[in-house]
Amino acid sequence: MKKIIITAMFIPSLTSATQDVTPEALAALHFNQWYISQIIAGKAPLTDYPALSRYITRETIGKLKAMNKLDPNKNDLPDADMFIKAQGYEDDWKTVNVVAQDYDAACMQVYVSFGKKKDHTVIDCMVKEDGTWKVQSVANQGIPDNVISE
Repeated sequence: MKKIIITAMFIPSLTSATQDVTPEALAALHFNQWYISQIIAGKAPLTDYPALSRYITRETIGKLKAMNKLDPNKNDLPDADMFIKAQGYEDDWKTVNVVAQDYDAACMQVYVSFGKKKDHTVIDCMVKEDGTWKVQSVANQGIPDNVISE
């Protein structure tokens, strides 16, 4: 009986903790958990369009399909994965957390960190499509020094 009472005392705090997560943040979290699990399992989620369509806008999937048809020998294609913004992953990246969000005129920006130390973060631009929050684009939270200027 004591176990039931103690458990019942914790249920309201667990419920309130999950209520703080917005629908767009939850959608970003679910996408990134699914996506990194596919990569860790050795699958190719970047070309699994039916599965991606649950999480990614139609417009973005169309652009992804067009990009995947390009010849990498003739076109300058990104070296990093377009959704995790990295060329590889760390062993602890199965730990995925939403760490912040920010609204702008284009979308709800959801900051998603990978790993226990949360040392790799991407920004998912979340928009509503047919009533469901989906990823429209992803940016790297770190600022890459990839432009040569004199």
